[in-house]
Amino acid sequence: MHNPASASVSSEFAHHLRTALPYLERFRKSLVVVLVDGALLDVPESRALDDLALLSLSGLRMLIVLDCGSLVQAEHENSGTFNFSEAGQLLPEPEQLPQLERICAHAQSRLMTRMATSGASVLPVTGPFVQAERLALETSSAETCNGKVRELETERIAAILQTGVPVLLSTLAHGEKGRLWWLEAEGVALEAAVRMRAQKLLLLQSTGLPWQGEASAQETKALTANEVRRGLAAHPDWPALQQHRVLAMAQACERGVERAQWVDGAQDGALLQELLTSEGVGWMVTDRDYQRVRPARLSDVAEILRILQPAFQQAAVVQRSSEYVQQHIERFLVGCVDDEVVGCCELVEYGSEAVELAGLAVDEAHRNRGFGRLLVEAGVAQATTQGRPCVFALTTGSAHVFQQCGFQAGTPEQLPETKRRDYDFQESGVFVRSLGR
Repeated sequence: MHNPASASVSSEFAHHLRTALPYLERFRKSLVVVLVDGALLDVPESRALDDLALLSLSGLRMLIVLDCGSLVQAEHENSGTFNFSEAGQLLPEPEQLPQLERICAHAQSRLMTRMATSGASVLPVTGPFVQAERLALETSSAETCNGKVRELETERIAAILQTGVPVLLSTLAHGEKGRLWWLEAEGVALEAAVRMRAQKLLLLQSTGLPWQGEASAQETKALTANEVRRGLAAHPDWPALQQHRVLAMAQACERGVERAQWVDGAQDGALLQELLTSEGVGWMVTDRDYQRVRPARLSDVAEILRILQPAFQQAAVVQRSSEYVQQHIERFLVGCVDDEVVGCCELVEYGSEAVELAGLAVDEAHRNRGFGRLLVEAGVAQATTQGRPCVFALTTGSAHVFQQCGFQAGTPEQLPETKRRDYDFQESGVFVRSLGR
């Protein structure tokens, strides 16, 4: 007997798998530098480290930097051992280094044990891969052991990564004459991502990123490096650690890393969803267009029909057959996240009089993230390039999108005569935008 509940679960599983597999194939043999917040070691419900091991097993090359800052802070709160600047930066003195070594070694052991005993059974390799030098501090005149990355053993690291084993970098590193230095974790991760030419810098944190910025950024959770810098300049009161981390994300993109992403590792499944789906759940910084609108191709027909179907069922668009879309594919624009089609619209010309922007629809999982506006703006730009005097739209439920894009409420009398003859306007609002020539 057919079980509807079982069929629904099976369909949902298939959908998630179909979404994830292309990303797995794309990331195979790619390099990701992961900055792991040590606080996640003390979040029992978090499975982020198990998911890291699974991703490594799937072929993702992984360079891990374990940030022990929160663990050092916790020890300081118990014993008052360490010194910090007003901005919260650790200022270790030489006699405090053995205690820092103990904290970091214990944290690294816990992380390695966690990954080795996960279902994937992955054991990272660690070693003296980083050489350090003194970091001059403006905030302190005392002799501290703050350092920065001088050299990275890129060839040794690359050889290990080629075997499919993750590499774990320490934030304690030796420099000239064997002196030991404390390095900020985001600095190590940034230099590793740039020098190893990683595709991604991933900040796996114990909390989400409470970014406060432009409305469009809140919708998409995507920022450019310039937007990051503007946001930091406008909010100097943000926590120093958050500022340092987000700035490192921006710097990574400015120095050639494709993307930097902030993921809440305490949220179950967030890491997998961020890396293996187009919508993700975290914040991303990039200097490349990952959301774009392009002309539709014949290979997009199935996705266009899939996206239009719910809108048709809600009487928001006119139904279009597969044959219709194929025959008029040159009329369609599609909105994409990476290579996934998530929205569409159709531009129908009425001679030299006007262009109709029809069939505007966005996949449910990507709604309220600005894709409708991107599609409308792209359609208007194309009509402007073609020299049309106006663009019009008929809509039952997307009036706000068109109004945001400069359309004004109109009347059927403003439409081309052929459109007035063959359309019932009773359920649709008319919106018109005049285009300057």
